[in-house]
Amino acid sequence: MPVVKKRNQQTETRLLLESGEPVELPPAKIEESAVLVQFENFKPWIPELLHVLRSGTVAEPIPIMLDGSTFAIHGELRTFWVKIWHAAGSNLTQIDRVQVISCLPSTRGVQVLVDAPDKFESYSSKEQTQLQDPDESE
Repeated sequence: MPVVKKRNQQTETRLLLESGEPVELPPAKIEESAVLVQFENFKPWIPELLHVLRSGTVAEPIPIMLDGSTFAIHGELRTFWVKIWHAAGSNLTQIDRVQVISCLPSTRGVQVLVDAPDKFESYSSKEQTQLQDPDESE
């Protein structure tokens, strides 16, 4: 099970979500006051996070964090990097605390097309080199 019980007296009733694999989160009860934000500018996006957690979602681990307890939660407009604590015995359906570490614009479903420019200029030392399309060779 992807939940670890904290061993100190203050958090015995909370379970920190930890996993190296995506975790399917069922719809959960969560109060707005249970959300802590790293920066104040994340606060306008908290209703989107609450909606996603209350509806159920997939928590994807963020590999670059290397802690196994920081997850990406994808909303419609934002992706939240969070740590989640559930109530013990709730089977992941009661969230006691969420710490929002980052809140990024969502890029899911966005395709970026890169087109080669007709000419590219670069400067090396004092020389200028122009790269041209091979079809334009003399």
